[in-house]
Parts: sequence; structure tokens; C-alpha cells
Amino acid sequence: MSDAPNTWMADLPSSLTQELIMGVKDQIEKDFGLMGFTFTEATPLNLEALLPELTDCIAQLQQHHHGTWMKVVYRVDLTEKQYKFVQRMGGNTPENMAKAVVLREFQKVYTRKHFS
Repeated sequence: MSDAPNTWMADLPSSLTQELIMGVKDQIEKDFGLMGFTFTEATPLNLEALLPELTDCIAQLQQHHHGTWMKVVYRVDLTEKQYKFVQRMGGNTPENMAKAVVLREFQKVYTRKHFS
């Protein structure tokens, strides 16, 4: 999850289907549901399109609603190791957390689709 473009998505399949992208969007909205968070973009073109709104939401949660943010982290299922790694990275922590959330939600959607 460095600042270089697209490097944070290096481990994802090169051709993401719109179905997978929508699945990730829906999963994020579900896990952030206790906040009432929804994306304004109905059909994002790619996973990176999810980052700006998600970054803003995470920044607000971290600054003003830390307890709720920790509940969201639990629902997203970021491990303590992943969470601490992102915190220590430096740079824009909310953006790095947003990338970690998108990657974790992708894992959940992808696993559910291929192993159900």
C-alpha cells in the first residue's frame, strides 16, 4: 500500500468484473452500515473509485467517532496485525486504511463467490 499508483492493488486479479466491483461496494456499505454510509456513485468503474468517499468517511470516524470506527474495523475483519501495520505506514492514514478495507472486502467477496 505505497503511494505509487495501483501498487496497493498488485495482488488482485488483473481483470475485475463489474460483478466483483459491485460486490465489494455492497460489502463495504453493509459493514459500514452502522454509520449509514453509502457511496454516491451507483456503479463504480473500478475499486480505486471507492477510495475518495471511503477515505473521507474513515477520517471522520477516526477523528470524531473512534468507538464506532473500532466496531467497523471489527465488522470488516481487519486483523490486529493488519490494522497496526497500516497505522505504522506513515502518510495518509485514512487513505491507507481505506485501501486496507477495500482489499479485505475484496477478499471476502471473492472467497464467497468462488467457494460457495
